[in-house]
Amino acid sequence: MRPIPFICFSLMGFILIACSQKSPIQGDTFAYQKMTFSWNGPELTEDKATFLNYKMEVHFTDPDGENIVVPGYFAADGEAGESGAESGKVWRAHLLPLKPGEWSYRVSFLEGENIAIATGDAKGNSLAFDGEQGTFTVTPADTSQAGFLGKGKLQYIGEHFLQFTNGEYFFKMGANAPEVLLQYKEFDGTDSERTYKKHIADWEEGDLLWHKDKGKGIVGVVNYLKKQGINSHYFLLMSAYGDGKTAFPWVGQDDYYQYDVSKLDQWQGLFDYMMQEGMMVQFVLSEQENQSYFEFKEGGDFANSRKLFYRELAARFGYLNAVTWNIGEENGWQKDEGYGKSITTQQRKQFAAYLKELLPYDELIVVHNGPSNTDAIFEDLVGDPSYTGISFQGNFQDVTHGYDRILHWRKASAASGHPWVVSYDEPYTGPEYPELDVWRKHSLWASLMAGAAGTEVYIGKGEDLRIQDYRKYQAYYELMNHAKNFFTKSEIPFQELAPQKNEAANAWLLAANDEVFVYYLRDGGEGELKLPEGLFEIHWFNPRTGARSQNEALKQVSGGQNTSLGKAPEEIDLDWVILVKKVNNK
Repeated sequence: MRPIPFICFSLMGFILIACSQKSPIQGDTFAYQKMTFSWNGPELTEDKATFLNYKMEVHFTDPDGENIVVPGYFAADGEAGESGAESGKVWRAHLLPLKPGEWSYRVSFLEGENIAIATGDAKGNSLAFDGEQGTFTVTPADTSQAGFLGKGKLQYIGEHFLQFTNGEYFFKMGANAPEVLLQYKEFDGTDSERTYKKHIADWEEGDLLWHKDKGKGIVGVVNYLKKQGINSHYFLLMSAYGDGKTAFPWVGQDDYYQYDVSKLDQWQGLFDYMMQEGMMVQFVLSEQENQSYFEFKEGGDFANSRKLFYRELAARFGYLNAVTWNIGEENGWQKDEGYGKSITTQQRKQFAAYLKELLPYDELIVVHNGPSNTDAIFEDLVGDPSYTGISFQGNFQDVTHGYDRILHWRKASAASGHPWVVSYDEPYTGPEYPELDVWRKHSLWASLMAGAAGTEVYIGKGEDLRIQDYRKYQAYYELMNHAKNFFTKSEIPFQELAPQKNEAANAWLLAANDEVFVYYLRDGGEGELKLPEGLFEIHWFNPRTGARSQNEALKQVSGGQNTSLGKAPEEIDLDWVILVKKVNNK
């Protein structure tokens, strides 16, 4: 693809660049929107040398003088997602600009042995567009844009919740299954019969497609989950020799130096669509069965093929508005002495540090524990600067396990000076579907009352690989949406709520600033709480239906003492949430 001609004006956010004959930029230049930069290099193809021996980076300077380095990648003919091309001249990089104003860039394009995975100021032979530079203007964000496109970049800010550029905090409710989402028949080079047939009806005219008519099933999945209030999906980017086996970014299962450019373009299109629809992607970079795949193949503690894997993913997807980068599922749980050999603490730290250096912004980088009865791998990661959170697996049948361990890691990380964003990403359920009432109390609300930044629903052993019809689990999504709506639509600072000690054996408590209290009665009964001085209003929330109501006999109470919060308006023997808010008389 030739660079597009330079346009000497700006219209509706389109390109504005200092006078030159050509511009490498495609698309608009709104803040918070993906920008694409493309240049022509030598004619290359999808082989090992292309990905290892060429290195492209773009050095951006924002309007405040801050520098951002973005890795680039080989894009074949620049249209591989549609053309299926395996060769071409196009090299590409993406920027998510977070500030309006005047930007500048300088591109580096070098050739040398293994230069793509070299760290620091690598030396190589200058090629083609190396050294090109220019300027462009980013126009203010269009906050009316759908999904995350009007919010900016979701980043770690040293707190227990992630925050978008526009200041909005994120409260996650996610789908953990199927973890093999990308084993989709209509992606190029994917050996699968997975079509999500039931969700083709959820695709709508004008939605994403490729190859004219492909993609309806998986795009329909995104549409369906959005309607259920689900805003995140957990899935594997590499399942070679793992549970699903056929989701990987390469041309073949063992061709880990040869990236499938057309498949990756199609993945990118799907992930862009998810950003538009407001759905975070959780990229799981390995699983128990293949956690040492690269090192077993090549030897050593940190294989070159793993380094390239991280680089290619960062280059192609690092601009996305909302991502969780998960170093590995059930990491450190040894499957065997081969591909499933246990990863060490030192390796976990190395892997995360290398990935962090490749990403231009402060991302959520986590790792997932396993089996469900131990989370010991987190012990030596507390305070590590590269990990900004954890992806916690626990046992949903234990009423205190999820709550206690999530609370433990939240407190331990805060005490280290590097608070983690903690998410209950796999409340492990064993061979059957989780019992709805038990799951709601022991997993969903247990995690949220312990201060988790979100929860994902995991569906049964085996089903996590077979799911194609998400409607079978709608009852779980509805409960999650009720919980999300409670925290995000009650006009409370949910990001400031912290777990508190509570004397009641059947209740958990969150509080913020002595003005907001969230009291969860697990088994019904009557609430009692020691409140500070002042007048407080009491609201009841039904976690089963999402309904809000009040006890007509007790709508307001005075603090300064142990105060009765009354009984639920109905179904007094079931779980309820009580919201207590200070009345601010102005």
